[in-house]
Amino acid sequence: MRVVPFHAPARRRLHEDVADQLRDAILDGRFAAGTKLPPERELALEFRVNRTSVREAIKVLEGLGLVTVRQGDGATVRPLVDASLEVLGPMIFHGGRIDFELVAEMAEVMRPLLLEMGRLAIARCRPADLTAIRRFRDVAADTTRDREDRYAAIHALFVLLADMTRNRVWQMLARRLHALFRQEPVRAARERLRRDPGRFVPTIDACLAALAAGRTAEAVTRLQQLIQVLGDFSDVTDQPAKPRRKGASR
Repeated sequence: MRVVPFHAPARRRLHEDVADQLRDAILDGRFAAGTKLPPERELALEFRVNRTSVREAIKVLEGLGLVTVRQGDGATVRPLVDASLEVLGPMIFHGGRIDFELVAEMAEVMRPLLLEMGRLAIARCRPADLTAIRRFRDVAADTTRDREDRYAAIHALFVLLADMTRNRVWQMLARRLHALFRQEPVRAARERLRRDPGRFVPTIDACLAALAAGRTAEAVTRLQQLIQVLGDFSDVTDQPAKPRRKGASR
C-alpha cells in the first residue's frame, strides 16, 4: 500500500498535526472504511516524526471514532457514521470547500431540537434572563466589533436559552453545540461566507419585545424564525472571499 504524501508537522504538539492530516485523509476517502492505516513505522517516516507521535495521533483518531485499534492488528478505519460529532466541523469545511449538503442535514436535525429547547426557555424565562439576552444582542448588533466576536454572541445566546430551561440535559447539549461552532473549520466556513450576524438582530428584537410583553406564543414564533435563518444558506455559493481593502470594516 502506497502511503499518501504528507508534509512534516509544523505545530509544537506534533501528534495533533499528524492526527489532523490523517483525519483529513480519511474524510477525503484516501483511507476508506474497512481499510487499515499504514504501519506506525511507515507513517513515522512519511511525517518525519518519531513513532510515539504517530501512536498518539492514532489515539486521537480512535477517540474521534474514526479508527479501531487492535493490538498487533493496527488501526482500521471505521465508517464516518460511527464517528464522534466532533468530526462534523472538519466535514463541513474540508479541502477548502463547504459541504452545503451536510450543513442542510445538520440543520434538519438541529432546528426542531433548538425550537423545543427555546419553547421551554421562553416558558421559564425570568426578568434577569431578558437582561442577559439584550447583552448578547447588543454585541451581535455592534458593527464596530469583529465579525467572529459578533457570531460568538449569537452562539452564546443559545447557551443562555439552554440555561433558561433549568434543564441540565439541554445545558449539556447546548454546550456541545457551542463547542462545534467554535471549531476552526466552522470558523473558516463562516469567514468564507462572510455573512453579517447583524441579520439576526431584528428577529431577536422582536422576540425580546414579545417576551417583555408576556406574549409567549409570539415569542416562540419569532424564535422559530431565528432558528430558520440560522441554517438557511440557499442564497449563497461557496466562493472564496475577496480580499478586504485596507481599513475596510469587518
